[in-house]
Amino acid sequence: MLVDIDTIIPKNGSYVYLINEFGEEKITSRYEHLYLLLKDFIEQKQYGEYVDISIVNLNHIIVDYFVDISRLKPFQEIKLVNEPKIHAYLANWILRHKPLQQKNNDNESMVFVNEEFVTDYILSYLLKEITDYPLLDERRESVEEFAKTMRYYFQYRSFTAQSIELMLLSFIAGRGFQYSVDNQK
Repeated sequence: MLVDIDTIIPKNGSYVYLINEFGEEKITSRYEHLYLLLKDFIEQKQYGEYVDISIVNLNHIIVDYFVDISRLKPFQEIKLVNEPKIHAYLANWILRHKPLQQKNNDNESMVFVNEEFVTDYILSYLLKEITDYPLLDERRESVEEFAKTMRYYFQYRSFTAQSIELMLLSFIAGRGFQYSVDNQK
């Protein structure tokens, strides 16, 4: 899937500076990556008859994400944005703009489909490094509780990109601490 940058950021709009700052390739690749993640999620969960991807909402996610990053870089004196920040800010805008839209409004189980997607998205990022190691049964419950609480948080609590970033950094720090404990000599 090749998307035209003009469908994401019209050249006659006020966000043209994003193309100059980040380049067409980076913007379109982020768009395509997110689109494919959403599409795969729908297929894996077998939600195809219930939800569609709103391209208009997806465009807004990408624009708002890059606007945030553009503002953050000089403010925080960042040259390259770290992965937790990328995932947190993208997750925030997915939750705000809700790209997964119900085909009909009669399916109560799809009300929080975007929150479900973001929870899966974040977990796949956080757990990507340990895919070669299965969760031990005695620890599985704590990870499942984390996922359940995260989804609830996205559904019913106030959040910001910064609070999502802190959640990611906390999880990563906990993993680092546990590694240190496990590898003491």
